[in-house]
Amino acid sequence: MIRVQTILDTPSIRLAVFDHPPGAAHRDPEHELSERHSISFVESGSFDIRARGELWRFLPGTIFITERELEFSCTHDSERPDDRCLSVSYDERAVEDLLSADVPALRPRAEWSSPRQNFLRYSLESCAPGDELRLELIAGALFQSLSAGGASRAARGWPRESDVMRRIGRAVELIESSFARPLALRELADVAGMSVYHFARVFRELTGLPAHRYLTAVRLRHAAQRLDDGDSVTHACYAVGFASLSHFVTAFRKRFGLPPSAVARGARYPLLNASLAAPIWRAAEDGKKAQA
Repeated sequence: MIRVQTILDTPSIRLAVFDHPPGAAHRDPEHELSERHSISFVESGSFDIRARGELWRFLPGTIFITERELEFSCTHDSERPDDRCLSVSYDERAVEDLLSADVPALRPRAEWSSPRQNFLRYSLESCAPGDELRLELIAGALFQSLSAGGASRAARGWPRESDVMRRIGRAVELIESSFARPLALRELADVAGMSVYHFARVFRELTGLPAHRYLTAVRLRHAAQRLDDGDSVTHACYAVGFASLSHFVTAFRKRFGLPPSAVARGARYPLLNASLAAPIWRAAEDGKKAQA
């Protein structure tokens, strides 16, 4: 018997946990069919998947990537399995939006999670009702991290929650809450309690971007939302922290594929183009609690 607990569900993304009731007998069906594109983190237990003539072994720390209508068979070592997976699934519109942002399609496979993907999982685990936008943006970043050919290195030695992840999380919280003012690398490193050099290297490894580009992506996301709400291009530019209007227009066009004036006139902008770089995080108050 497989137990499914939906943690958060939006029109585009579903976050759920798949596991088995403790001690319950389970019989693997001969064939299963994936209903949606999904990315699943194996958190405990083990099992085998056979699909498209390949056999994949799943252990804690691996990721199972599926696409819609993938036919597969699953085999457990025990009649009373104890595996548990945290799964993110995408509806067709979400996948189309990601592909339109020039993100390569997912390829069904098994692989070890990277430090960046572990950091995204760490963030997903704290999603709760009220975090719908946050969930969608983190899911976009996760899709992109696996579509890009994945990891810089495997994260087998990384614990599920680590002090490093919490430290980088505090720096991300500061960017999200204070993006409109100048933020120096030294200030971000101090919040994380790291040397500047060590912080810069680890931040890029866990988020996929250097800190200054992450900050720019956050500013662009907020600028796009302001423009969508009726703000002028000039006011949105300076309100989110850009010091130059020409730099803002160039960066906006590069990120979204259209000028900010088009969004101000009502054009639909691809929010996922910003989310891929900088998923939204919890409010600053939560970051303060984490430091306590």
